[in-house]
Amino acid sequence: MITTNDILNFAFTHKVFTRKELIANLKSGNQIGSPGTLSEQMYRLLKSGQLIRLERGVYKLPDDARKNFSAVCSEEMRKINQRIKNKFPFVDYCLWSGSSLMPYMHHIPNLNLMFVDVEREVAESVFNLLNAESNKRVFLMPSPTDYERYISTNEAIIIRPLISESPLQLIEGINTPTIEKILVDIVGDIEFSFLQGSEINQVYTTIFERHGVNKNKLIRYATRRGRKEEVEQLLRTNKL
Repeated sequence: MITTNDILNFAFTHKVFTRKELIANLKSGNQIGSPGTLSEQMYRLLKSGQLIRLERGVYKLPDDARKNFSAVCSEEMRKINQRIKNKFPFVDYCLWSGSSLMPYMHHIPNLNLMFVDVEREVAESVFNLLNAESNKRVFLMPSPTDYERYISTNEAIIIRPLISESPLQLIEGINTPTIEKILVDIVGDIEFSFLQGSEINQVYTTIFERHGVNKNKLIRYATRRGRKEEVEQLLRTNKL
């Protein structure tokens, strides 16, 4: 079913667009539902000020618009989410793909990693569950050596410990990280060791340009991860 995020994602790539163009795009992605559903979602965006009507059937984003970040939810992610939810209904976890970072990078590597951040106490049980059912290689909290030898740019699912009070959001029924969590995780996690110098500056700058970032939430999580100084330095360097 079409969501307001689907409409906003189209709007951010087209700036000014017509209703017909939007419908054609949604149909090509098999996202269009009933005309009434589309009209309802458009009405919500117009009423909240997230869209502006220029004339009948023609729309644009506000000049200062920044869309909320949403991690990419693939079919694979939905299946993994359902497996974990069925087996461990009371466990805190989140899922996200390394490909979520690709739109913000200058040099785009092959990011075929799926991250399953889960409470440390059940990390091994989740590993056993996914390792038995997945056609991809699954790694449990890999060391830097493990990553260099066996993972690198290969496809893999990585089980990692979920830091308590991590900032999360529910997208399409799946717990995913907020942009603040990702901005802190990429500073120091071995899976993102390639993000150094100008590349991580590029990621930070582009994300701040395109999305609203809660700096208090960002610094709070960075403090919990022992990365406050590094994150604050990135903010200063890039004047964010």
